[in-house]
Amino acid sequence: MEKEFKELLESSKKVIGDLEKKVDDVSGDLSEDASALWADMKKSFAQIKDELVDDDDKEKAQEKVLEAKEKLNEVKDSITTFTANLKDGGKEDLDTATLRAHLAKMDAEDFLEESKKKISREVQESSHSLEKLALDATAEIKDFFSSLSDQFTKKA
Repeated sequence: MEKEFKELLESSKKVIGDLEKKVDDVSGDLSEDASALWADMKKSFAQIKDELVDDDDKEKAQEKVLEAKEKLNEVKDSITTFTANLKDGGKEDLDTATLRAHLAKMDAEDFLEESKKKISREVQESSHSLEKLALDATAEIKDFFSSLSDQFTKKA
């Protein structure tokens, strides 16, 4: 399971980077608000990637993956809406997406702090279930970004 976890960590970081590059390639003519939103989303991508690390402390690495999944859950709708609008050329819809994404970001920051405390308690309760949760969370992160990246490629 440890090898599978490491492979998922690496492939998750790769698909996040691939999606980021694809959006960067087509985001040159965005409005100022949409460009600011994309900059914020890139920060969210970076935060998620930063949590996807293989640490010598196995439990710490698994806890970080769960934190990355919580972060993803909070920004998932905004990222999906933004990339869908961008790949479909829906520039008018980007203003609405901008507002929703900024609101989601503010909520995510508050929720993340609460989630960290909850995750710490759960880690203390069960190391074995943490390993399974971390593996599942890593796979979900990879699948989400891979799916978005694949859809983006099909339209481009």
